[in-house]
This record gives sequence, structure tokens and C-alpha cells, in this order.
Amino acid sequence: MKRRIEYVAPFDGRIEDILKFNGVSSSVCVSLRKSLGLVCKIVDGREIPLRLVDILSQGEVFCIYLVDEDVKSIPKSDIPVNIVYEDEDIAVIDKQAGLAVIPVRGHYGRCLANALANMWGDFVYRPVNRLDRDTSGLMIVAKNQLAHGVLSAEHIYREYVALCSGVFAGEKSGEINLPIKRCGESMRREVNADGESAITHYEILNQYADYFSAKFVLKTGRTHQIRVHASHMGYPLCCDKLYNPNPQNVICPSGKTLDRQALHSCKLQFAHPISKEIMTFESHAEFLQYSLSFDI
Repeated sequence: MKRRIEYVAPFDGRIEDILKFNGVSSSVCVSLRKSLGLVCKIVDGREIPLRLVDILSQGEVFCIYLVDEDVKSIPKSDIPVNIVYEDEDIAVIDKQAGLAVIPVRGHYGRCLANALANMWGDFVYRPVNRLDRDTSGLMIVAKNQLAHGVLSAEHIYREYVALCSGVFAGEKSGEINLPIKRCGESMRREVNADGESAITHYEILNQYADYFSAKFVLKTGRTHQIRVHASHMGYPLCCDKLYNPNPQNVICPSGKTLDRQALHSCKLQFAHPISKEIMTFESHAEFLQYSLSFDI
């Protein structure tokens, strides 16, 4: 896959300094040094190869070429994928529950990478905000090294909706600021003073007989963060077989049966990694069937 991106020099200076001013990472600059022709000045419609140390004047136009040289063959799978937005740099996907984002034991050849390879051919797989296998909703896949480097999960507004066990007693909104650490070699995580910083904002939406709906906004992106924080507060996610001691199926007010962890990525907002346009995506359709109303 090859991506051409054009820039206008905002000041006099080295090309590398201009690229870094535009958010291009050092690792991408290292890639651009590998061969002549990946950086070019544009003069009268012609491309003149340059090096990153060459000097440009303010207003001069140049371009870079992003080339993936480490593409490896990916097994193809005809699993359907709902791509709600796609361009040369990113794809926004509304992932169904039950689809693993990365290859794991028991899901080799049947994860999101395999489904996308069936549509795109072999490519370098770069998921940005990863979702657990049984978490549904919106996530981003970067289609080149530059987009992936710019789109760190912490710079993306990530909003989730969930169903939590119990009758909530406490402030209807607030912040959970509790560090999270892996439990030995297990896939489980726990709140632990020796863990990494983890911050989750929450808002209670609707209380039902023995569970409630809630909105969560991530300020950090630790593995299982919402699931761990909710469980630690005494309100584990409904049907969460890893963190809920009573993960029974739930018959919802709509009559639907919920049989997987009740978590849905419902909103993403971020600046496009290349154009810097603010982009907003929302997804409520799948999860709304489990509640009377989420009022979001």
C-alpha cells in the first residue's frame, strides 16, 4: 500500500522539522530516510526527490510517500464487517460482539484482521482503539504508519454505554481514578496501587429492577478498564464472565436476552490524522434493543 501526502512549508527550514511540526513522528521520518524518492519538492507539477535534511522556503510545496515494506500475508475470512467510514488513512468500524480484534488463541484466522484482509488484501494491521471480543461498537483501524502514530487512543473522545448489575447508590455522575494492574500471567486485571493510571468518567442513565444503564467516557485506555472499574465499585457489567461473579443472562425490558458482556462503544470523536478535520461517529442501534431508553 502506498500513500502520497502533500504539504506546504509553513516556515523556512529542514523538511524533517517541517514534518514534525505537522505531527509526523520520528519513526515515520526514519522510514522516509530509507530511499530517495519518498520525499519530493513539487515544482511546475514535477516531483524533485529531496532528503529530510534539505531546506525548503515558506510556501514551497512538497510531498511524502508512505510505503509499507513489511506487509505479510494475512489469512482471509468472509466474516461481515460494518465499515461506517473509510478513506486512504483510516477506517471506522462498527464491530459486532463476538469478533476478536487481534488474533488470540481460539480465534486464529477469524478475527477482524482476517475479515479486513478479505476486503483489502494483505496489509499492515494497525487497530487504534481496541475493543474486547464481546464488546460491540465503534473502533478505528489506521491504514498507514503516519495515521497510526498520530491517532493515539488518549487523543480520541471514547464514549461507551453499558448495563451494570445492582441498584446504584451514590453520585449519579463522577470520576473513577484508580490504577489498574494485570493479575500475574492471567488475562484478568485489578485495581492495584502499583498499576498504571486509569481514569473513567461515568453517568448513570436508567435504573431497572436489578441492573442499570450507564455511560462511560475513557480518559485513559487500559485493558478492560471499564469492566475493572465497574466491578471494583461493586457494579460489574451484566453477563461479564470474567469480572461478574454472577454472570447470568439478562432478560431486558425490551424482551431481548443479553448473553455477553454489556458494553458498547457508542461514540468516537477525533481530529483526522491528516486533514485535522474534527470527525464524530455514533452507534446506538445494536445496544438500544437491550434497554427502554439510554437518553444519549
